[in-house]
Amino acid sequence: MSQFFAKNNMSELFKVCKPHMEGRDLLRWKELIKKGNTIELHDQLSITFSSYLHCLGLEKFLTADDIADRTANILEAIPKPLFQRFSYLISSDKTRMFKLIKQMRSDAQQVILERYEEISNNPDEPIPKMDMLGYLIEANKSNDGKELNEPEFVVESVVDDVITVCLVMDNMVKQVCALLMFLNDVPEIQEKMFAELRAQPINQMEDLNKLKYTEKCILESLRMGPALLRGTRNYKCKKKRFGPYIINTGSVRIHFSEYVMQHNPQWWSNPKKFDPERWQPGFVPQAFSYMPFYTGARGCLGKHMAMMLMKLTLSVWRKTSRWNKSSMSRSPLSLTRTWQS
Repeated sequence: MSQFFAKNNMSELFKVCKPHMEGRDLLRWKELIKKGNTIELHDQLSITFSSYLHCLGLEKFLTADDIADRTANILEAIPKPLFQRFSYLISSDKTRMFKLIKQMRSDAQQVILERYEEISNNPDEPIPKMDMLGYLIEANKSNDGKELNEPEFVVESVVDDVITVCLVMDNMVKQVCALLMFLNDVPEIQEKMFAELRAQPINQMEDLNKLKYTEKCILESLRMGPALLRGTRNYKCKKKRFGPYIINTGSVRIHFSEYVMQHNPQWWSNPKKFDPERWQPGFVPQAFSYMPFYTGARGCLGKHMAMMLMKLTLSVWRKTSRWNKSSMSRSPLSLTRTWQS
């Protein structure tokens, strides 16, 4: 599966996603804007990013609207504060979330089973480069590259992966929303980024790499408001010293917060300031002080895809619409947008 998300595969992904973004999805935005209503940014962005899945071998899955709606409902049902965890176990929210996940898994199973049988019946036919579903199936066929897993196991494993990808798309939505809110408070930075997006033609993947200032703004928004605020890692050890502490147990679960580390003044000067200029060429953050996609062997495989899709979406937007500081509300995220020919 890693070969699908590899950085050198992004050019092929771009060739599929750009026509989709400039075609069907852009028409959808145009119709929304023509109605003259205030647009709920998160909701409509969720549909945009969910629709990208239809370019990646999941066109027979749920509609983009359904994926966005179900993903949002699942995430809303997940408890956030730790002190609510016990009450959550016996709450209607838990029942609702499990029902939504079960329904979404059931819808995914049929699509995945059909693709699995198609691949199994045509073993000599190569998987298309942009068939993410095909790569997921191949990646789960064997754990060691020798012994094949049972078809039921493969399908269930791929269902897990597809649901995960749907949830990850929502992280991209949150990040673009966070970026726009940060820019709303610094109009000079906003205009500089928008000017770059308007001026740079985007015809191939290499053109996205020329959006240097836009990338700085995205990286800074990932630092200031990461979509994932905390994480955990299980660490196995016998007896080991961590700073002033001695861990003497078979395993330990380490909880950490990306948000806290990315706002630590020990590693970041003026950490509460949205400052894209800190991301100058050659700048490398202190190890583990910047982990919006995690890091190391457990780092996010989809980070290159995430950066590419966020840049592409922002670029198309700036060439077709505009918004003013006064048109954006704080909660919920809303924009009154105007179509530009």
